[in-house]
Amino acid sequence: MLKKTMILFMAMTVIMVLALSACSGGWRESYESFLDDLVGKVDMNEQLENIDAEEVIRDKLNEYSEGQTVWFQFDDFDGDGTSEAFAFCGKAGTEYLEGVLWYANENYAAELGENGKWKNPEVLDVDGTTFLFAENYDDGLTYVFGIENSKVYETAVTGMFSNLEYQGGTDFTAEFTSHDYYEDEELAKEEEPTTKKYWFYLKDGEFYEYGADDTLRRADLRKYEAGSDVIDIIYKQGLIDELLERYYPDATEEELEFIAEEAGYFHSIMLRENGIINLNFYGAYEDCFYITFAVTETTSEIIDCGRGFYLPAAVEAIATYPAEEEAE
Repeated sequence: MLKKTMILFMAMTVIMVLALSACSGGWRESYESFLDDLVGKVDMNEQLENIDAEEVIRDKLNEYSEGQTVWFQFDDFDGDGTSEAFAFCGKAGTEYLEGVLWYANENYAAELGENGKWKNPEVLDVDGTTFLFAENYDDGLTYVFGIENSKVYETAVTGMFSNLEYQGGTDFTAEFTSHDYYEDEELAKEEEPTTKKYWFYLKDGEFYEYGADDTLRRADLRKYEAGSDVIDIIYKQGLIDELLERYYPDATEEELEFIAEEAGYFHSIMLRENGIINLNFYGAYEDCFYITFAVTETTSEIIDCGRGFYLPAAVEAIATYPAEEEAE
């Protein structure tokens, strides 16, 4: 009760100062000093300017868009002294928003995509750069927009991946779907595509992918305990236990013997600069499999495995690769 009374008192006092500030500059200065002591430094001019700027942007958004504004984020996102906003106009459902994503400033508003269904957008600041992340409910892809000099732009990863997620620091992961099931591209297109996680990072406000050096040999993988164990298991039974249980849960002893004899041919071993190793190998019945390891200077562990082959890079245009070690 005391907290509610305090909030009401402060709200009434703010109304009074707005009404009287024009008549008494000294009274306003005294009130600002009072608020400084109560809640920290207060710049009422700046607050009023922000309120005015937000109203102008909302008016501009209403001028261009249709439907109700059901989500609105307002700030000086690129730090250039000019305010901008991301918004969603349409209607809110129980599982998704239906309508259009918008960007707006005091001069204009622009659609960021066609009318559709979206999951709740998120504004995220990473390494000093602010981005809008929005996952489309219809195609399952994540769309990412940035702002520079009060102009909105699409990033290099927008609309190419699903479940693009921030992992801390400057790192991201995303799921990429491709026909990489067979090395032969035409044959691959006849099969179901596979979806696997890839790794990205942010540098100087731009997205890059951790591309892989695909020239590693089995001896390189054996340097790690988990890698050495996996090689021995594959040589013995064709697949590791998790893959056998997932894809051949009802295999007979005869089928398991066939898998052990026909599977386990290595295709490639890839190392990424963030310590991720992808092992691609052939299984029985013309299946292809991967095992992913996370390695550090002292540890190694399996973090994922499944059907399909990993590519050195999902998007070569933004991929960077581990630097080659200098010859001694």
